[in-house]
Amino acid sequence: MVDGTNDAVRRVYLAGPPFAGEYRRRADALVREIGWEPVDPMRRDFRGRTQGREAEIVQGDLAEIESCDAVLAAFTVPDEGTAMEAWYAHGLGKLVVAYTGGAPPHPWTVYIADVVCEDLEGAVQALADQHTAD
Repeated sequence: MVDGTNDAVRRVYLAGPPFAGEYRRRADALVREIGWEPVDPMRRDFRGRTQGREAEIVQGDLAEIESCDAVLAAFTVPDEGTAMEAWYAHGLGKLVVAYTGGAPPHPWTVYIADVVCEDLEGAVQALADQHTAD
């Protein structure tokens, strides 16, 4: 139980560049430590075979974002997919936490994110902190 009022496990969508394997491994472990369920879209790995499957990829990502309570977005390098996922979550009113890895955040990142953190540990802690503040 995360907030004392709901026994449901909170889910967080791990948005990030397709080749950010280390981010995904670390985020998965840290998110589980706070009692949340990570949802990694890369388990549906389309790398190298995206042509002609764009609708399947995007619709799957959008459905997963809708099913989550929050999005953890790795903005360590520019990535169109991560930006679109975070923007979509923002539009749905989902909690968006951006992780920059120390890169200066883009104005759009600052605008759509509820919290911007340089380090991944701080970003994951922000998930728990923001949720308990609700």
